Amino acid sequence: MKPNEFTALALAATAAFFLAVATYVAATPWASRLSFEPARLLPQLSSRASDVAAIEVRQGKTTAKLEKQDGTWRITSEGGYPADPEKVRALLVAATEADVVEKKTARMERHADLGLADPELAETSARLIRFLDKSGAPVAEIIAGRTTLDAFEASKGGTYVRRPGDNQSYLANREIAASLSLRDWAETKLVDLKPEVIKSIRIEPVGQAPYEIKRAADGKSHELVAMPAGKKLKYVSGVDDIAEAVSLIEFKGVAKAGAADNLPSKGKATFTTDNGFNVVVEFRSDDKDAYVRITPSGEGDSKAAADALTQRTQGFDFEVPLAELRACIVNLADLIEDAPA
Repeated sequence: MKPNEFTALALAATAAFFLAVATYVAATPWASRLSFEPARLLPQLSSRASDVAAIEVRQGKTTAKLEKQDGTWRITSEGGYPADPEKVRALLVAATEADVVEKKTARMERHADLGLADPELAETSARLIRFLDKSGAPVAEIIAGRTTLDAFEASKGGTYVRRPGDNQSYLANREIAASLSLRDWAETKLVDLKPEVIKSIRIEPVGQAPYEIKRAADGKSHELVAMPAGKKLKYVSGVDDIAEAVSLIEFKGVAKAGAADNLPSKGKATFTTDNGFNVVVEFRSDDKDAYVRITPSGEGDSKAAADALTQRTQGFDFEVPLAELRACIVNLADLIEDAPA
């Protein structure tokens, strides 16, 4: 093939390629419209942000609701537990400042791929986010779908969105993070310590003998205060496992205090740290659901931490995994065995 013939063929192939791309871009509903002018996602929220007194997030048949009460945001769908104000503020700022920057599909059958299917469907991943005033009337609302990481620049993502009653979808230039997950609205760790700072632990299983645990001489591990004669630990890490369990207690649900009173008591774990921080963790369970009630106290350097935890936990029962109960409330008989003769 002559050089000029090869060049002509190459140019023809390139032209065909770009023609195909242009045809696809013109036909596909996913393509950005280059003529589309960015616009504020929720302009009414920008002008009425101070009127927002409640936030609802609906997904399928479940709703998470937050309300502002006496200046404090509370998760009313979770017994009125205090929400993290910074997490609420982050959502309000993102929704207020978000712009729609690209048009996406208007075809309903494509919405699911963007996480924008009907938010009322049982299996949907779409979230209907409603910002309400004191009367419960909507200030603004949006359906939020999948987020995109680094969509605009490093560490700056976006969210696929559409407005209720409108099939046109868009890409917004903010991550609008609103979910039904409790941990997305509140600090769910009740106790979060290093096991080695725990000086002593008392375990009181219901119907069983209580026992004491202390930090060992190495300053890191833990041991029984009194090992019964002729006995030894079944597992070398058995006592350390208990210390680790009481040092990190995280809840997955919350209810008003007294909600768990109908469940049988399983016992309590009490621990004290080097600076005098003392926490009593009471467990109740029907072997299907497990709840704890926390009673902190402290003097001197630990008083501030105890007061802060009291403020968070007073008036609430906290649902924890059954594994948490089983890791903390261990019968002494299950911890030890006969020592070799």
